[in-house]
Amino acid sequence: MQFEIVHEFDIPLDAIELAVLSPSLIERLAPRLTNMETVEQVSHSMTNGIFERVWTYRANVKIPGFAKAYVTPDMLGWDEHSFYDLKKHTAQWTIVPHVKPAWRKFFTSTGTYTLVAKGEGSARVIEGNLALDVPVVRKVAEPMIVNEVKKTFEAEAATLRDLATLV
Repeated sequence: MQFEIVHEFDIPLDAIELAVLSPSLIERLAPRLTNMETVEQVSHSMTNGIFERVWTYRANVKIPGFAKAYVTPDMLGWDEHSFYDLKKHTAQWTIVPHVKPAWRKFFTSTGTYTLVAKGEGSARVIEGNLALDVPVVRKVAEPMIVNEVKKTFEAEAATLRDLATLV
C-alpha cells in the first residue's frame, strides 16, 4: 500500500531542517504519541553531510485473546532507520519490525522524507510503501497501520513547528 503525507509550514526550510536534526526532537515528540508505549532514540549522528538516526517504538495496543499465542508484546515494536542527506534535504527510511528474522519477510515499510522550500515557508513530503504479506489480514491491517503512521507523522509535524519556532 503506497501512501503520501504532506505537511506545510509557514516556517523557512532551514528552521524546519534544524528541528528535524535536533537531538531533542524525540523527547518532545514522545508525549504526543499516545498510541505508543515507548519511543526512544537509539542513535543520532552526522557523518559527511548524512544525518543518521534510529528510533525504536513500541505500540500501546492490547493484544486480542485469540492472538496471544502468536503475538508477544515485543512484536508490537519496531525500529525506524533514517538517513537524511543535508544537501538534498531528503531522507530514506526503513522500518524493521521486532519479530523473528524469518518473519520479517511478511512486513516491509520504506519511504522518503523530503523537505522543500515553498515561498517563505516549507513543506514536508513523506512518501511510503507498506506491505503486510499476510493474506487473511492484509486488507484490514494495512489501512489501519497506515492510519497510525499518519497520526505519528502529524504529531511529528506539530513538534517540528514547536521546535522551529522556539525563541
